Amino acid sequence: MPQSETPNTLRHSIKVVLLGDLGVGKTCLRSQYIHHVFSSAYKTTIGGDFLTTTTEVNNSDDKPITVNLQIWDTAGQERFNLISQAFYRGADVAVLVYDVTNYESLISLQGWWAQFSEHCHVDAPGLVIVGNKIDRTAEQCIDLEEVRPILCRNDPEQFENYITDWKSDVLEVSCKQPLSVDAVFQRVALLGLSKSSRNDASRLQINQIDISPKDRAHAASCAC
Repeated sequence: MPQSETPNTLRHSIKVVLLGDLGVGKTCLRSQYIHHVFSSAYKTTIGGDFLTTTTEVNNSDDKPITVNLQIWDTAGQERFNLISQAFYRGADVAVLVYDVTNYESLISLQGWWAQFSEHCHVDAPGLVIVGNKIDRTAEQCIDLEEVRPILCRNDPEQFENYITDWKSDVLEVSCKQPLSVDAVFQRVALLGLSKSSRNDASRLQINQIDISPKDRAHAASCAC
């Protein structure tokens, strides 16, 4: 559950990117978590946008840590891929979302993860996989225990090298059920904390600009 800031707590910022096919419920997932609202009205995400919130988790010493979550919602349509890829950079955690009533949406996560891995410019991003719409039990065609063998069928290392714990990092939710959604982002926050310190070095590298002696001379004479 998102929390207001509390005094005397450590604070960390985690960048989170939601990925998955059109209509799997990425926007609903974020709206339920941040605004506690579920809407059945569908609206396509164009490119991407982010919202921020804070949550509180306990570290290994049982000390409270306030985590600022910057949650990016990205378009699930191929024509927006180039725009969305710009939002992957520097992300600590990717949340791959599929629809439990749509088998192809799970298969598509292989492509989404490959795309994210290429463009995030982070050495060790965290990964959480979320199956949405479990309230539609009569239509469900993917069981939780099937996710790992399906995703790892062709290239096991693609996911095995990044999933920390298949029991904790593969979750089923309904965006109509706030507690299940809260559990996802609690896991995201904990995973992000474990990854963010290692990822800071990666961010520093991609933000550095190497200026050669020639470029320095040009910069020194610039009239800007």
